[in-house]
Amino acid sequence: MNPSPPTPLPSHSRPPGEGRPLPVALRVPPSPGRVGVQGPAAGRCGVRGVRGCFLLLLFALPLAARESDRTVEVLRYGCANEVGHREITLFRNGTVRLFDGPPGEELMGLAELSPEELTGALNRLLGEDLSEARNLHKGIDGPFIEQCELHLLLPDRKPEVYRFGRYDALPLNLSRVLRVAEDLAAEVDDLKGVEELPVNYVPREYDVLKRRDGQRYKIMRFTADNNGVELQGIDQPLFIIVLREEMRKEFVALLSREK
Repeated sequence: MNPSPPTPLPSHSRPPGEGRPLPVALRVPPSPGRVGVQGPAAGRCGVRGVRGCFLLLLFALPLAARESDRTVEVLRYGCANEVGHREITLFRNGTVRLFDGPPGEELMGLAELSPEELTGALNRLLGEDLSEARNLHKGIDGPFIEQCELHLLLPDRKPEVYRFGRYDALPLNLSRVLRVAEDLAAEVDDLKGVEELPVNYVPREYDVLKRRDGQRYKIMRFTADNNGVELQGIDQPLFIIVLREEMRKEFVALLSREK
């Protein structure tokens, strides 16, 4: 009795890249002086001859390479708490993907880097020595404090993972890597539905603002040098300080303003 063929995995449980048939494999048979194809493609290539088979091979191999470049994550940086989630991913082919919004309701946007932009981003990442970030000191914690993860898979390096809180004190080199991630996110301009503060927004005391994670904050005062904005959380017991030039990156809408 012939054994039953194995039951195929459902599409959602297949490893990446197995959702579609693989390109037909071409090989030289053991008979000397002959070039041919074995397997399902043999009949099709037999009619077209050797030239057709080599054309099939020529187009199949670059396709497989492009498939892998589209799925390999060079950088993935995400932060999340109970009310918000934001994740930036750079793929090896230069695609940038951004998720942003409440957990389970994130909006997604995509951008494509030019070869020069991709090389520049990789060089910036490769130029940072993250040895000091191996043992990060734990900062403040709580259900409303965003927890972050940074995954790196850089050329000729082993995979690296760093975990830290949104407001932890980080080594300078790690902060510069996160700056690269945020610069990549800035390339995404088609994240539909994302609100933004007006370009000419000037912070005032008691402004109530909506943060990117949906939480509301009220401006209480400014720092002594007037470069920082001190805000009190309305929906969660947090007090934060944001630089004036970073306000439009942290907040997306002015909800109310005292006259």
